[in-house]
Amino acid sequence: MEQASQNGEVRRLLAFVRPYTARLSAAVGLMGVVGLAEAFVALMIIPLMDRVLNPATTGRAIALVTLPFTEKTIYLNDFLPDRIQHVWAVFAISLFAIFLIKGLAEFFGNTNIQYVGHAAVTDLRNQVYARLIHLPVGFFQEHATGRLMSAVISDIERVRAALSEWLADFFRQSFTLLALIAVLVHLDWRLAVGSLVLLPLVVLPVGRLGRRIRAAVANSQSRLADLSQILQETISGNRVVKAFGMERFEAQKFSKTSRRLLRENMRWIRAHAMTSPLMELLGAVVVVLVVWYARDQIKYGVMTTGTLMAFLYALFKVYEPVKRLGGIYHQFQQALGASAGFASLLEMPVEVTDAPGARALPPFSQSVQFEKVGFTYPDGGPAVLRGIDLNVRSGEVVAIVGLSGAGKTTLVNLLPRFHSPTAGRVRVDGQDLREVTLRSLREQLAIVTQETILFNDTVWNNICYGRPDMQVARVTQAAEAAMAHDFISALPQGYHTLIGDRGQRLSGGQRQRIAIARALVKNSPILILDEATSELDSESEMLVQRALANLMAGRTVFVIAHRLSTIRRADKIVVLEDGTIREMGKHDELLERGGAYARLYELQFADAPEVSRD
Repeated sequence: MEQASQNGEVRRLLAFVRPYTARLSAAVGLMGVVGLAEAFVALMIIPLMDRVLNPATTGRAIALVTLPFTEKTIYLNDFLPDRIQHVWAVFAISLFAIFLIKGLAEFFGNTNIQYVGHAAVTDLRNQVYARLIHLPVGFFQEHATGRLMSAVISDIERVRAALSEWLADFFRQSFTLLALIAVLVHLDWRLAVGSLVLLPLVVLPVGRLGRRIRAAVANSQSRLADLSQILQETISGNRVVKAFGMERFEAQKFSKTSRRLLRENMRWIRAHAMTSPLMELLGAVVVVLVVWYARDQIKYGVMTTGTLMAFLYALFKVYEPVKRLGGIYHQFQQALGASAGFASLLEMPVEVTDAPGARALPPFSQSVQFEKVGFTYPDGGPAVLRGIDLNVRSGEVVAIVGLSGAGKTTLVNLLPRFHSPTAGRVRVDGQDLREVTLRSLREQLAIVTQETILFNDTVWNNICYGRPDMQVARVTQAAEAAMAHDFISALPQGYHTLIGDRGQRLSGGQRQRIAIARALVKNSPILILDEATSELDSESEMLVQRALANLMAGRTVFVIAHRLSTIRRADKIVVLEDGTIREMGKHDELLERGGAYARLYELQFADAPEVSRD
């Protein structure tokens, strides 16, 4: 089961490499040249020891290798002009040429493979982000922001290091290993078999260590996500932290989580560090045995000193790629461990968009209807809405009031299909919202919420949001109608002033008026106001109320408001209680009835004198 899961994760990662197969194939060929060059360097030791460093040698012919089966000998001289006669010149030029070819092949091969790795991870990150923003609203209510950020950034970054660096090193070391093994077998196949027979003693433990590393890295990434969450919360909530004097508490919490991350990191670091000592211990044992065997071979003239030195050089170089491949395997396991964070995101079902045969919703003109609507969240629990019947005609302003938890926000969230009703249906101009395309529906809706969401961008881009080529006149008219043009013009760069993270460089009222300007630019016929003035002071509220009046003109408006004084002129007031409509009517009518609305009204204004005295 575990192996099948790992294979699935490997296929997922390698799928992102597939579009770059041609570039990868060229790079693999170049890495093959690097491996051959390593083999030739080892073979060059034989003429170096037996010819170049031997004063008794004469002539220019230097044999490099004898091909098996054909018994044909390749001479270095065959690749050089006839005028080069001296054995030292032949050796020096050949060695320089080998290293030049090796260097060029390694450079171009490595850069191409690195490009493949980086490009593949870029595609991966883009796909994860695209999947993330298409997940339903409920997903973000259930998952911490810091953990999601860690999955998209930190987890994928670990995979990037593995895919780019691992791919390049893997092919280089693999070809080098094969070429050097071929050299060892060519020089003395018996000695080669004896030298390599101990390799499984290292390979098997490396496999076991790899599984430990994968589990440890998965835990490490989870701890890193915890750190990201703490960081995100303390930065966004820095005013609360300072107001309550909790700097030391938050620092201790962060430090405690950092220590847990350190322990997890050390688990995989210790496992990874065991590979090198194992290889070196094995190498020492093998070298002793090789020298012991070769001493007699040289004594009886079966082997030359050059052959022994070439064999030892190739043997040492063989253990280097074996060691590196063990490290690469561990890096690969780290990538698999980290991939668990974003793999779950890729498997999440995206927001249900369009049903088969869904039609575009024509421009809104008649009414919005809630017919026996009920809603229960997927995690179970009691119904949030039950049997909601509501008809809102085009151009009406409908206020939705009730105590906290009555279901007000859930009800209006059914309109843009942030959620779909679990019972009944919502219609716009007689069409069930589940039967129209989501894009055409949301194009006809604008939302201004209590928590104003602005982006770390210019005022202009926040108002236009995704349409930076908007006509200047249209943007300034929207800002003027939102009572925002004057303060925007007074900013250092006017409409091109950066407003900071979540618009923190602006006051609450200014942020709200920019959000209203954004809704005005969209010019949608249906408007949702979710407690849009609940956190403003009196002066800001007055300006925002004027802006809202301009925004509401000629639109069908759903208003959620705690301040009942702001909804007196609504065409219809809907009182929600325990997920059902308790009352419905105009302000004066509902007060005369003395029911739920009257109690809410009296409860709210009963505290007014006391507040004014304070």
